[in-house]
This record gives sequence, structure tokens and C-alpha cells, in this order.
Amino acid sequence: MAVQYADGVVIAADSRTSTGSYVANRVTNKLTQLHDTIYCCRSGSAADTQAVADIVKYYLNIHEYRFLSLFLYLLLLLIN
Repeated sequence: MAVQYADGVVIAADSRTSTGSYVANRVTNKLTQLHDTIYCCRSGSAADTQAVADIVKYYLNIHEYRFLSLFLYLLLLLIN
């Protein structure tokens, strides 16, 4: 669940992992931080959603470093 308010957004999720009607784990973090201001609320198959979140996080980090590298390169060109 996500709720927007004037200064931001509040996100929340339940904390139980179940296998059918059996609760396998009562304390599971289903909110995954992908980047500084990007979060993923996971539901469904835990292994699949964790794998997708990890892949997205990996590619976000690659693009961030590429952008920062390009920015620093252009900054150095301007200084020199």
C-alpha cells in the first residue's frame, strides 16, 4: 500500500510469508529499496520477486555510474 501526502509518500506491506495456508515466516521484509528514492513492494513468489528486484537494482546502479562517469568527464573537459 502507498499513500501520498504533501511532503512525500508512505509505503507499507504485510510481513508474513505463507505457503498455502501455512505461515512460513511471520517477519519478512517485502519492501525492497532499489535506489535512493525508488522502492519495490513485493508480493507473490518470494524467490521470483526478489530476483526481479535484484536485477532492477543492478541495472539502476549501472546507469547511475554511467551517468556519473559521463558527468565527471564533461566537467573535467570544461575545467581544462
